Amino acid sequence: MASSRVSAHLPFYDSSKSSLAYGDRTIPKLNRELQSDDVRVRQQALLLLNDVIHRRENLAAALREGIAKTLQALLEDSDWLVRERTANALTIIAQHALGRQCFLELGMLTSLSKLFSDGEVKVRLSVHSALEMCARTTVGAQGVVDAGLVALCVEKLVQEDSTELKELLLATLHWCFMVSPTQGLECGAISSTVPLLTHPSPLVRGRTATLLHDLTTPYQGKEEACGHGVCVEGLVNLLSDRDSFVRAQTAAALMSISVITKGKYAVLEAGALPHLVALFTDPSSEVRTNAVKTVTMLAETPRGKQQLQSVVSQC
Repeated sequence: MASSRVSAHLPFYDSSKSSLAYGDRTIPKLNRELQSDDVRVRQQALLLLNDVIHRRENLAAALREGIAKTLQALLEDSDWLVRERTANALTIIAQHALGRQCFLELGMLTSLSKLFSDGEVKVRLSVHSALEMCARTTVGAQGVVDAGLVALCVEKLVQEDSTELKELLLATLHWCFMVSPTQGLECGAISSTVPLLTHPSPLVRGRTATLLHDLTTPYQGKEEACGHGVCVEGLVNLLSDRDSFVRAQTAAALMSISVITKGKYAVLEAGALPHLVALFTDPSSEVRTNAVKTVTMLAETPRGKQQLQSVVSQC
């Protein structure tokens, strides 16, 4: 006989999300709700949108519906939670080539940069995540460079106290400098990033060394690094870092500086050779490779040969 008792296993209902429309009406409904005057409706719609656009076919439909323009307008919303969730949605969109193309067409990068000084750190984290995601490809990185955001990112790298934000900014600048390191040199990126070589976070130290490697690719950068004595000394100190990523990137940066004769002598005077030889037995193959390459360059000079013979005879 049937019972009127209610089941104790009811389906979970998340009241913070908007209700999902059926089939191809999902995206148009969300787009309307994103433009609602009710902040609660906008928050719920954004939360659901972030779930929906994880599927590639839904993302394409959302872009055709004009969701990107709606999100661009929401970056200026008065509610910080709306701004944060909007930036999260843009991070998901930036993972796809179609989304990055849309970013460039709408000038989304400039809109994101307006939130670099947002009062909420969570908003800034989401904004920089979206920017870094877009910059991972050559086209996206070139878009960041063309938008003139390199100097602003370097400035924020110095100003921000959050370790997570510094990590994101270093990653974004790395992608940009792989495309155009000259903009970084023009805004004094070497002198701005050198102090981060002593940062408590291994990831920040490693990414800073990577950035210095990028900046010293052109001749101008090598010259500037040699003239900035603290730069070479700071890198040499990191050769004995506990983190293998830091050691590998540091050796790569010293290798780049050692391409020119002035750089070779600057690295030798900083006492790098014994530390580099010690890395020949490092557990990481990347560290060993970069160390051997750097020592090979240093040994091209008479002083380098003498120091190398002295170090080898003591081993």
